[in-house]
Amino acid sequence: MSEQEAEWCGVRVVIDDATVGLLEMSVPDAEPDQRPIFRVTSSTASLVAHDFELYMPSLVRMAHDWKEKKGRRMRELEAERRGGSA
Repeated sequence: MSEQEAEWCGVRVVIDDATVGLLEMSVPDAEPDQRPIFRVTSSTASLVAHDFELYMPSLVRMAHDWKEKKGRRMRELEAERRGGSA
């Protein structure tokens, strides 16, 4: 399996032809330093590169939504941690 990396809208892109979906994003986890990652096939990467301006608003929205989910996840974990120590 060959992987390549790129960046779209400030988000790391891993080009991996073993990717099942058209475009996948990492799932927010408990790791505070986790960052969003787009995982795409080489054909998806080529399609986006061909007309980046068309896809950019969706990519920005997806990255924003991921960051919102990550923030919620971190707040939930903090609340659980505080609740467990009370």
